[in-house]
Amino acid sequence: MLTGYFWVVVGFVIVAITKYLTSIRLRSLAEKMQRERHDASELRSILVQAEEKESALLGDADTLQNKLTALKNVVGNIERSVQRYQRGGGEESPRDEAVQAR
Repeated sequence: MLTGYFWVVVGFVIVAITKYLTSIRLRSLAEKMQRERHDASELRSILVQAEEKESALLGDADTLQNKLTALKNVVGNIERSVQRYQRGGGEESPRDEAVQAR
């Protein structure tokens, strides 16, 4: 009869120890989960900043591309004017004279 109570007590002790160890592991996992959430939130903010920088850089790239295209057009116009001037024997058009008078 004493052995029956012994095993009941041993069973309760084992259950109590298991419950205690489980609570310790759960607390550790909860802390780890909280750290991971914090890290994820920091990474989200970094991602948002990177996206903002990317959109700003894309805008700058578009602006620079437009400027480059405009400069290519200006250079092309100047080259055509020089070629016309060279083919025409060096005669200046009235427009060229007006530009030089300024």
